[in-house]
Amino acid sequence: MTEKAIEYDVMTAIHLPVTERVLDKLADILFATDEILDMLHVEETVFDARTIAVEDAADRIYKQVNELMKTLSD
Repeated sequence: MTEKAIEYDVMTAIHLPVTERVLDKLADILFATDEILDMLHVEETVFDARTIAVEDAADRIYKQVNELMKTLSD
């Protein structure tokens, strides 16, 4: 017997509670902001005013989404 991965769109997966669907999308945002921060922290990155602004914004978003996820999952 083989296992099949079950794929679903959280936007239309009405069988899941709204909180679960929201947490799933917030996890996507958290992952994306973490990737942005990783991209900025490579040796080749030149930290000018624009790069620093992007890093600060991504860091704020990461922290806000993380706190929101903690609140929703409690």
